[in-house]
Amino acid sequence: MLLPGLAAANLIPDSLTQVGAWKVGAYTRGTTTIFDHCSLYRVQSEGFAVAVALNPRGIWSLALEAPDWGLTAQESYVTSITVGTAGSYTFTGRAVSPRVMTLEVAPELFTQLKTGVTFSASANQHRYAMSLDGIEAASTRIRECVKQYAAQAGPPSSPPPSAATSTAPANPLVASIQILLARLGYDPGSPLGTLGVKTNMAIAAFQKSLGEPGDGLPSEAVRAKLEKAVAERSAAATPPAAPPDASRKIAAASTGTGFYISPDTLITNFHVINGCAEIRIRKSGAQLGSARVVAASQSDDLAALRTNVASKASLKLRVGAPIRPAEAVMVFGYPLAGALSSTGNTTLGNVTALTGLRDDSRYIQISASVQPGNSGGPAVDESGRLMGVVVSKLNAVAIARSTGDIPQNVNFAIKVSTLANFLEAHNIAYEADSAIHELSNTQRAERTEAASTQLECWK
Repeated sequence: MLLPGLAAANLIPDSLTQVGAWKVGAYTRGTTTIFDHCSLYRVQSEGFAVAVALNPRGIWSLALEAPDWGLTAQESYVTSITVGTAGSYTFTGRAVSPRVMTLEVAPELFTQLKTGVTFSASANQHRYAMSLDGIEAASTRIRECVKQYAAQAGPPSSPPPSAATSTAPANPLVASIQILLARLGYDPGSPLGTLGVKTNMAIAAFQKSLGEPGDGLPSEAVRAKLEKAVAERSAAATPPAAPPDASRKIAAASTGTGFYISPDTLITNFHVINGCAEIRIRKSGAQLGSARVVAASQSDDLAALRTNVASKASLKLRVGAPIRPAEAVMVFGYPLAGALSSTGNTTLGNVTALTGLRDDSRYIQISASVQPGNSGGPAVDESGRLMGVVVSKLNAVAIARSTGDIPQNVNFAIKVSTLANFLEAHNIAYEADSAIHELSNTQRAERTEAASTQLECWK
């Protein structure tokens, strides 16, 4: 879809399939009918798109799209990529259009693209992030796609180049480096010992994966590092976790807030339910029942729960109306359990920024007051529609230590669009609302309280 030289590539008829939130399809080589690669891609609501392709030689490639990157075609851009907690990588992207770039990246990056991980990219002073939920199933499908269409395509019609047609003498060092690069998943071109642009780019990508500048030049030192990387490729298997101790007693460890999006489905934060042996539902101080996790994303800090404690009230997700600065927002939750009211607390505020910390596009910043225990609660607009899921407040003590000033009313909620992507990726139904309703603050508070509940984590 977005990959190098594929602007004229055609989708093979009937090859496109939907795997969760990802689309997987097979594509031809340019405008020919020859199968070239399969790709998987996903577009976030903010217009940020990630495309990953796999060709029959086992080479993976990456392309990205963002609406306001403002790129100049054919120019190179330093791009910072972060995958979960694995750290940040710096690669060179080449612009295909003002919105699209392709990247030469280390193959190790593709092994880190897993469900529950957040992928973010920063280029030309703009940063975007996307949840990779469901990508493992899509990756399985893309491998099946390549096998299927490569088998149909058959062997290539043109013979491989021979020594008689080569215009440059073979270099044994270059040939060995090319073979090692291919074993690690890079694409150095044909391993004939002839140095070319593909080999230079593959060496540079490998060097950058080691944190080196990446001059792209073959040398004995490069070969030695490649040999070491190949030898270390087989990782030791992770030992299985010890079975839980059934005799161990559990106790209430923490509390949070959740809200219904259907009579039996609750939404909350991942950190509210993380590590819980049991999740109990409380309302106005009384224990009503329990819930179980049916979907979770640690990277987006979201979780969906199922419960037999049915609710007549639920919240609809706001769609079709972008969140705007200074919009009014209402937050409901159960903060400071045991100290404040067991019936919950309602606070009012405004949207103070359309991104979170370090311009993270998955969040909004709000001034409505939140405390420990508000996590996982709803943030609704003036029409009572869900705008976001309360997730955190700024650590005022830490900021005061570093700046000498105490920040006030700096809190964050996960955008409703991020929640919608999470729900769609896990095939969880929800109701959307694009209409504007005239509701008083009291009416909004009553609706939000009726759809919310306190969650108690037992460990």
